[in-house]
Amino acid sequence: MSAVTTAGRTDRGLPAPMLVGGAFVLSTVANVAFQTGDILFTDNDPHRQDGPISSIVSISVVGGLALAVALAVALPLMRSPAGAKVGAIVLGALALVAVPFFWSGAPAVFGATAAWLAGLARGGQPQSGAARAFGVIGIVVAILGVVAVFAGNLAAILS
Repeated sequence: MSAVTTAGRTDRGLPAPMLVGGAFVLSTVANVAFQTGDILFTDNDPHRQDGPISSIVSISVVGGLALAVALAVALPLMRSPAGAKVGAIVLGALALVAVPFFWSGAPAVFGATAAWLAGLARGGQPQSGAARAFGVIGIVVAILGVVAVFAGNLAAILS
């Protein structure tokens, strides 16, 4: 599916706040909710090594920090097309580097923000070249990050 553009703006897709916020909610917040469910609905010791309490702390810190970094990079750079290109490349690269930390939602947040700056969000200025490629990579990483969070937690629940 390709985006339709009118006067240089993308007409389809999610608005940028919903794209980035949704990635954060569906990865970081959902993972914290799964860990909270482990505390509330199981008889497992929540203080065990790598248990839900330590997981909630690490997920919240890393995921929140990723959101803060992504917005700190994106908000000043989104004002100009050249800045948006640089931001899309930087955040797309951060999404790839952060893949080992998928449990925190960091790759999903970085990837969604890269997609926004690449013009893949509604109302965005479509970019070309490396910026567009990193935006596409970013949205793929974001989707895979959300799937990994849900699949991993559902596998843990079912086992």
